[in-house]
Amino acid sequence: MTLALPRIWRVVRLHYVNWPTSILLPWGILILIFLVNLTIWYLIAYATGDSSGMEGTQYTGSIFYLLVYQAVFAIQLMNATFAYGMGMSSTRRDYYLGTALTFGIHAAMFAVGVVLLSYLEQWTGGWGVGGHMFQTIYFGTGPLWQRLFTFFFAVLGVLFVGAIFGAVFVRWRALGLYALGAAWVVALLAAIAGFTFTDSWPAVGRWFLANGTLGVVSWSIVLTAACAVIGFLALRRAVPRSS
Repeated sequence: MTLALPRIWRVVRLHYVNWPTSILLPWGILILIFLVNLTIWYLIAYATGDSSGMEGTQYTGSIFYLLVYQAVFAIQLMNATFAYGMGMSSTRRDYYLGTALTFGIHAAMFAVGVVLLSYLEQWTGGWGVGGHMFQTIYFGTGPLWQRLFTFFFAVLGVLFVGAIFGAVFVRWRALGLYALGAAWVVALLAAIAGFTFTDSWPAVGRWFLANGTLGVVSWSIVLTAACAVIGFLALRRAVPRSS
């Protein structure tokens, strides 16, 4: 079967109909978080008289807000557009490929934005006070390609994890979502129990330290690909219905 590129691109355009929510809202919230952090940094610098109070801010987790938002975005996106996408004469394969392309565009868009901000933060000396929000040890260090690579695939990964939940909700509604959530919790608890009972936590810590952010994100591409396949398998027999 040949790819129907016009239909796939129509799905991409459909996903961005509500672009203020998908693009402007996350950036707006991120800017608000940044302004709050910046205010706190300046208050600390004013109180201490120097930037010594900024030590450790490179470990901030503020940027992880964007990753959480992308997972929620993927779930809401599929629920909001699947029925309409089927009504545009798109097949389930066209719809999912269009959704995957949207995820790639979305991840690239946010990766470029965050990397630019990380360099701006670096060039301004942490906005003049030595603070860190974008130039963190997780995504904001290393050469340009490394910053783009790590954040792009981090965003892409959480989008496809969200796509599994979105596809399950579209096909089985709330009951399927509850079952999937319970399965994730059971799997997580089983993994924690396994590491605990086998005294493997030190080995886990050494693995993360040895691989660093670049290595961990590189390994996660395998999981991202698996999530993409699982999401399609869950969606392929879904029946369009009203929300």
